[in-house]
Amino acid sequence: MEGRFVKNIPLILGAGMIGVLIILMLFGPYLPFVDEQLEPVKHRWSEDKRLQLPPYPPSVHNLLGSDKNGVDLFSKIVMGTKETLLIVLGITTLRYMIAVPLGLLARRQKGLGHVIVQGWNQIFSFIPTILAAVLLLSIPPIQNAEHRLLIAIVVLAVIEVGRVAQVTAERAHQVGKEEYIEAGTALGLSSRRMARSYYLPALAPEVIVGFCIDLGKVMLLIGQLGILQIFLQHVWVEVHFFTPKYLNTSLNWSALLAEHRREVLSSKFGFIFYPAAFIAFSILAFNLLGEGLRRRMKQKYHTTG
Repeated sequence: MEGRFVKNIPLILGAGMIGVLIILMLFGPYLPFVDEQLEPVKHRWSEDKRLQLPPYPPSVHNLLGSDKNGVDLFSKIVMGTKETLLIVLGITTLRYMIAVPLGLLARRQKGLGHVIVQGWNQIFSFIPTILAAVLLLSIPPIQNAEHRLLIAIVVLAVIEVGRVAQVTAERAHQVGKEEYIEAGTALGLSSRRMARSYYLPALAPEVIVGFCIDLGKVMLLIGQLGILQIFLQHVWVEVHFFTPKYLNTSLNWSALLAEHRREVLSSKFGFIFYPAAFIAFSILAFNLLGEGLRRRMKQKYHTTG
């Protein structure tokens, strides 16, 4: 058993990388080289008494450099870790809270539940996820909503509900052919008890694996939204005379990507590289964890089988 666990490299790497993210989320703001207040440094004197203006290059004062306002980039990323991970977790959790019960309702492949799942899945399967997200988040009532972040979480969760529900329904339909399920049905157990005591325990391993992999998919999605400069949270302000624009009010990594996207055109890749690297690290961590759990559960199934 221990030997098989040691060989499960994806699980070990994924768990370790997730551990790094959790530590960064919980304790990052208290690190001595992290500026929790994100105060801009308008100028600085170098060791040879020369005046320096932002953006500052990577140094002892700024591990990853600073932005054009003199705010430390590493501090911005660390301070945005908690918000980013909570957004991703919120979207994925809400998605599965809706999709799994819907999938169970559609397990017999007939009836209203089946029609809803099929329709939901087909509608969004014809449109790329990122395009559907951009279209829905750009609807004026959502664009200007007071609680835009909460609405954005719901929208991004709902887009993929049909896919998850369809997968759950197909797996539940297969489970329904098992002898112990048929025995429970013959005993006249209620649908609620059948779902709670029979279907959910059987589906739990695959749901957990799918949940972990979907965390990576959601992280990728919000990263893509950042590249397209779609903020999850913003305000409509006038930055110059008669020049209104949406101004980002968030520190999540997607917002940092959107904030610094235009600086790529002036060959300042560092500003966008670091948040992109943290997003890529998180996606890899979630995918490795999901793959590791899948291997672990497969090994356990073969052992018990």
